Amino acid sequence: MSYSLKQLKLETAFAQIQKGNYQAAFPTIRQFAENGDADCQYQLGFMYQTGAGVKQDNDLAAKWYTKAAEQGDVDCQVILAEWYDDNEQYDLAAKWYAVAAEQGDVDAQNNLARLYAEGLGFEQDYDKAEQYWQMAAVQGDDEALYNLGVIHDDALGRDPNYEKAADFYLQAAHLGNADAMVNLGMLYQEGFGVPEDAAQANEWFLQAAELGNETAQLNLGINYAEGLGVMQDFDLAEKWWTIAAKQGNKDAEAALKELAIIRAEKNKF
Repeated sequence: MSYSLKQLKLETAFAQIQKGNYQAAFPTIRQFAENGDADCQYQLGFMYQTGAGVKQDNDLAAKWYTKAAEQGDVDCQVILAEWYDDNEQYDLAAKWYAVAAEQGDVDAQNNLARLYAEGLGFEQDYDKAEQYWQMAAVQGDDEALYNLGVIHDDALGRDPNYEKAADFYLQAAHLGNADAMVNLGMLYQEGFGVPEDAAQANEWFLQAAELGNETAQLNLGINYAEGLGVMQDFDLAEKWWTIAAKQGNKDAEAALKELAIIRAEKNKF
């Protein structure tokens, strides 16, 4: 069979897959997978994992994902790592995360950092966690930047460095990370690593609150209730606490009850 005919056969199989006809594609996909085609090994792993066109079989799925991963397929490396991670086989998860991380996969870098930070499969090592979060941060990943901020903010494995924390939070906040906005707001409110500035804190709380972050909504309500960095406004406090409470925030629910008591007392006079 010439190369062009092989390609035609393979393209036909993938066209069947696009139509959802996995059973028709299976013989060709298996043939090419057995001959070392990494894309087909990945596809065969997927078919066995999900039972698409074949009887579902996790062992066979792992076999074919592993074959593709060993050929450098990053997607399969991450799939295997997450699979082992979910099953608490952290040594194998770390092995495949590390291989994918070195190839630049951001999810693998973040997850390997998490394993080091939480001491899963390793002795807890925040320096190693920082190393992998830095790799992801260089690629502009907001979660990695946020986590780097937390390391320095919460003094995890080191002395606190609020200036570094603020810098990482700011970078993550500019990428739309609401948790980073909240933490940056707290630094401004307390004057840690940045000048104390309640108005600036509220700006960050507002941005995060509008993105649906319930902690920001709670904090913004508190600041309106207390007139911290803004004009005191119980209506706006109630607005933000109500939004947070609807998300299940118990502190916001308690704050609304306290506000109702305060208003009832005022109405007596």
